[in-house]
Amino acid sequence: MSAQSLILIDAILLGLVFGSFLNVCIYRIPLGMGLGGRSLCPHCKALIAWYDNIPVMSFLILGTKCRKCKGPIRFRYPLVEILTAILSLTTLYREGFVFSHYLLWFFLFICPLIAITFTDIDHRVIPDMMSLPSIITGIIATLYFRWPDWENALFHSGGGILLGGGLLLLLSQLYFLIRKREGMGGGDIKLCAMLGAFLGWQGMVFVFFLSSILALLYGIITLMTQRKTKEPLVIPYGPFLSGAALIYYFYGSAILAFYFSLLGRPLVPITL
Repeated sequence: MSAQSLILIDAILLGLVFGSFLNVCIYRIPLGMGLGGRSLCPHCKALIAWYDNIPVMSFLILGTKCRKCKGPIRFRYPLVEILTAILSLTTLYREGFVFSHYLLWFFLFICPLIAITFTDIDHRVIPDMMSLPSIITGIIATLYFRWPDWENALFHSGGGILLGGGLLLLLSQLYFLIRKREGMGGGDIKLCAMLGAFLGWQGMVFVFFLSSILALLYGIITLMTQRKTKEPLVIPYGPFLSGAALIYYFYGSAILAFYFSLLGRPLVPITL
């Protein structure tokens, strides 16, 4: 087996292991639980043995049920593990096998977005513990990527934070003044500030545009397929922001190059 094959396998295994850890974060952090200690069955609270906690494999071996109480194991657990493994591998390719860049993007950007996405889906909340530290790490990572051009790095992150968090904060305040109820949670605002720290103001323009389209399509499809109720439709915006940010990270340059080619204009290079 070649050295490159071993590296790819390591990236997949690393993704599976950290996907399992992200599942712990998704379940425990919104409930105010600590991240230490053995995993418990959410139904019977029995300790889960190590051989029942192997990413993906245990889910299949147990037949999607707890060994003790036969309570169902949510499909979300292997889904997060597989998704994290795939994104670990694609991030390694995206960064051209430059391990310092791969590790920074994967651990500081990709993993928090996965946790935020599924936490928002499950609990309709984005905990500060997941977003606020990533604002700081986004600035630090950008300084590292662009060093010694630290002034441009700070402008990149600072502009992204101001546009991401600032614009969403302004829109949420305007919505509250007009409708007299909250339309955008504080977690979404902090998430946008985090994304801006990594992607810069150019990236946030893309993220806002694409996430709005995705959320609008989801809302239209949901309204058309669900029964009519008097309750207003509540859409967690975090998954759409995270998805748009990942699309920009992996394919933003190609998408923008194609767009500008249609306009007959050259693309101004944007370095992530």
